[in-house]
Parts: sequence; C-alpha cells; structure tokens
Amino acid sequence: MKRVFVFTLGCPKNEVDSLIMKEHLKSSGFAVVDDMRVCDVVVINTCAFIEEAKKESIETIFSFIHSGKEVVVAGCLYQRYKEKLVELLPEVRGFVSLSHLRRLSEFLEERKFFTSCQLPVLPKTEDFKYYMPENLWAYVKIAEGCSNRCNYCVIPSIKGPYRSRDLRDVLEEVKLWLDKGIKELNLISQDTAFYGKDKGFSLIELLEELERLEGEFWVRLLYLHPAHFDKKIAEFIASSEKCVSYVEMPFQHINENVLSFMGRKGGKEAVIKASSLCREYNIFLRTTFLVGHPGETEEAFEELLDFASDLRPWRAFVFPYSCEEETVSSLMPQLDRTIVTERANVLSETLERIMFEETSQLKGRRLKALLEGTVGRIEYQAPEIDGELFVD
Repeated sequence: MKRVFVFTLGCPKNEVDSLIMKEHLKSSGFAVVDDMRVCDVVVINTCAFIEEAKKESIETIFSFIHSGKEVVVAGCLYQRYKEKLVELLPEVRGFVSLSHLRRLSEFLEERKFFTSCQLPVLPKTEDFKYYMPENLWAYVKIAEGCSNRCNYCVIPSIKGPYRSRDLRDVLEEVKLWLDKGIKELNLISQDTAFYGKDKGFSLIELLEELERLEGEFWVRLLYLHPAHFDKKIAEFIASSEKCVSYVEMPFQHINENVLSFMGRKGGKEAVIKASSLCREYNIFLRTTFLVGHPGETEEAFEELLDFASDLRPWRAFVFPYSCEEETVSSLMPQLDRTIVTERANVLSETLERIMFEETSQLKGRRLKALLEGTVGRIEYQAPEIDGELFVD
C-alpha cells in the first residue's frame, strides 16, 4: 500500500480540493499520511494567484524533490502554466490539473503522467462521505471559477467562469457536516454573493434553506464582491439565527480612477454602499486593499488611507500589487516597487492600529464563542485568519 502525503498551499478553496484528493485516494486503497517522513509520494497542491504564491509553490516543489521523495504537482500552478511547468520540472513524477482531482489514484499507478487542464471539478457531497473532521468547523465550497475578470487577476484564466453548485447538493453536504458534529459552516467561492445567479437562483435562497435546518450552528460568508452584496443579504445576516454578523469582502480601493484601472465592477459606488450596509446592520467586516496598482497617484493613495481610517474595519489585510503576466493590468505603466512597498507599509501600519483599537472595544462584552477545549473563536473570528480566543 503506497503512502501519500498531501501538502496544501494557498487559500481555503485549495484546502477543499486537497480534501477531495485525500478522500478519493483513501477509497482507492492508498494510505494518506500526515507525516511526510513516512510517505512514498508527496502531492503538492499549489497556488499561483500572485508572484509571492508562485515563488512559494516552486520553492516547496524543489524542497520536496531534494528530500528524495516522489513528487506530484497539483492545483493552480500547473493549471496556469501547464507545459511550461512540465518542461521546468523534469524531476516531478506527475502533474494533476484541477479537473482531475478525483482521478489522482488512477494516475499514481503510472510511471509518468500529465493530465489535461479543463474546467476545475465542483465538489460533491459524496467527496466527503467518509471523512471525519478534525475540527468543529468546515469550509463548504459552493461555486468554482470567477466571471468578474478584474484587470489584475488571473483567477478566471486558471479556473474559468463562475459555476454554482446545485443548491440541493450544497444542502446535502451541509447536512453531512452537521451529522459529523460540525458547528460552523464557512461558505466559500471566488464570489460568494454571486452564488446561484448563473443558474437562476440566489444566495438568499441557500441561506433560507440553511436557516430552516435544526440544530445550533454558525454560518459564515467569506469572499463576497461588494458589487453583489446588497441590502437583502445584509438584512438576512442581521436577522438570522444561523449567520454570524461577519462578512469577508475585498474592497481593494476607494478611488474611482484606480478602481476603473483595476476593472472592479461597481466602482466606488459599490464599495461605499457595501461599507454603509455593514455599518447600518452592525456587520463586522474583514476586507483587503490592493495598493500600488497602475494608475494609483499619491492623491489616490491618500484617499484610500483616509477611507480606511474612516471605515475602521474589524479586520483588514493589505496586498502590494503584483504584476501578473497575461493580465490587462500588466500592459499598463507600472509604479516603482519602492513606492508600492512604502504605501503598503503605511496603510498596513494604520490598519494594525485600527484593528487593535476595534478589538479592544470588545472588552467587557458577553460574546458567543465556539470552543475546542480552552481554545476557540468568537463569532467575529473566521478560522485560520482572525486569531483565536484563549480561556483560562
């Protein structure tokens, strides 16, 4: 029996893909191990979203190659670069695209393999049928791909257009997790607020179905585009017994010209509207800002700095712009990297202070928490990114 170690890089959506591979490997007779030292094969689920992620993926691949293990590369890096990666890494035993995650066990029987890159697979409830969760929370990927096509982003070219899962299958997966003892469901996709619109229904319909389910559990919404976040969603979150009053929604910028250069749907109006809805309905906001995009003047950056100071997000992260080949933004005049880094640092320092002050405001309040022993999270903390609560 071959022992396989799956190493995951990147976002929670990649974690779901890795889980699909693990479960199908187990069902095919492979032993999936948690210790790389005892494995026969290492499967690396890569990320290729920005330059830093690509660099980490390549370094990780070479690190495992030098360890003497057989290496298989899966995920976004191969999906993006295909033949270039095969040529660059002759030491790698095989490459698995996002469209063949469930067939990994078949290919592992072959000496050398490269799978074709088609549309990524959508999760199915049966993928997780025999999995026993290690935590009290789970990620539920409700869609794949993206149709927003921001000028700086490579996701649509890697994962194709937005494709929602069938609502009934998502519900079946949710019920499966609840039966396994899960107490927090984190709904994820490239644009969770857009869920269902490509198939004639909406996110609200899914949330209404989740609200009807019995039991005490949290529902958390991650990765919402402000152009698709509306009053209906905000009102539902505010009145729901299941949804926590928290959303993760990347704003990226506030300057109208910069947002136009970025190709962000809805522009400044969408950002203002979304931030106002969060404030009106007392929804804790996690957001991201993208600094140094082509066209960002000093005045535009100052506008962003002022906006962030007024917004006072619960949690926020700053990304320095990464110029990605084959994007519209890569064809624009680029800012000096020193300026980009400096602006990112200034905004990050401002947000760090704000986040500390916002966290301090919770002192003395009674809050719901999800505990695993003496460690847990309050409802305003998403798993893996927002810190933890420690109980004496």
